[in-house]
Amino acid sequence: MTSRRALLLGAVGTAVGARLLSACDGAAGNERASTPAMSSTTAASSTTASPTSTTPTVRSDPTVAPSPSAWESADFAPLDAFIESTDGEAFAIWENGAMVHEWYRSDASYTRDIASSQKSILSLLVGRAIGDGLVQFDTPIDDVLGPQWTPHGQSTGITVEHLLAMTSGLDDRREVVTPPGERWIYSGAFAALFDVLTTITGRDLNDVAQEWLFDPAGASNSLFYERPAGIATPIGLRSTVPDLIAIGQLVLDGGSPGLGAGWLDRSFAPSQAFNRSYGLLWWLNGRESLMLPGPDVRFPGMLVPSAPAGLVAALGMDDQKLYIVPEHRLVVARLGGRAVPSSEAARSPFDVDLWERLIALRG
Repeated sequence: MTSRRALLLGAVGTAVGARLLSACDGAAGNERASTPAMSSTTAASSTTASPTSTTPTVRSDPTVAPSPSAWESADFAPLDAFIESTDGEAFAIWENGAMVHEWYRSDASYTRDIASSQKSILSLLVGRAIGDGLVQFDTPIDDVLGPQWTPHGQSTGITVEHLLAMTSGLDDRREVVTPPGERWIYSGAFAALFDVLTTITGRDLNDVAQEWLFDPAGASNSLFYERPAGIATPIGLRSTVPDLIAIGQLVLDGGSPGLGAGWLDRSFAPSQAFNRSYGLLWWLNGRESLMLPGPDVRFPGMLVPSAPAGLVAALGMDDQKLYIVPEHRLVVARLGGRAVPSSEAARSPFDVDLWERLIALRG
């Protein structure tokens, strides 16, 4: 029998998902281009051009000129070596809508499941649904999906806000840990928002994402798909670094048409009192403390101490990254294998190491 998720994702997404290998939420399959040669380009040098079809169509602010002078004396060779040595496959830096530097182990068509970085993409879609008046921030999930969206039906009081802020009180199996709003628990319960979107629109997820986000951004190689059974988050998003850069640039430009007024400001502010470094499915830098996926522990200090305080990030398991720095109109993206020996669900030592290098290069 065809699953509900397969129907919601459409035939294309399901066919792609069937070809993937997957281990856990975020550690899903990837595709490496067959050409083994590495490529690296910068704003000042075009010795190896990326494939035209995968270059993002960015929307830059015409009143803000690109600032290559911030990078003009940068030697990117050590950075490229670092990305390669940490099992990177694709990496790019864009500033003010202009390419600063990009590196690909093969080429820009490298595609993989971006793991929990997809949460931030989902936040943009929910913001559009709210902007269109299809759902509200305080809408109870039961009002849209009925109580059967949890295995026990004890979901009364859980709202769209709770799922966006990770305060639903549910764990990965959607079992009750605490009443809603009383604790920050990083869990797969957020994925009910996929069903909310498809229910309120009456359309499959890829159709909605294409119209509301991917097409406006110029992200032509991104696709939601159904992950194999047994994974905490049953839906995944496959994407490329050029697509992530394009989405990041769209965020800097204020988001896609129809995005709810003030949605980005709300997304990039602490969403609850427990974890000040978490917004609406986005990670936030520059806060005095943070919590990470796992034990209920609050740590002092910023998410990425070596990065600009205004950084916001989509962070995925095994170091799938989209970083956005509004103050510099800067977007950085990385996809690839696990960058550090242990598997990290969100922040990892890679973030600190990378940003130390980027800050030194930018000057």
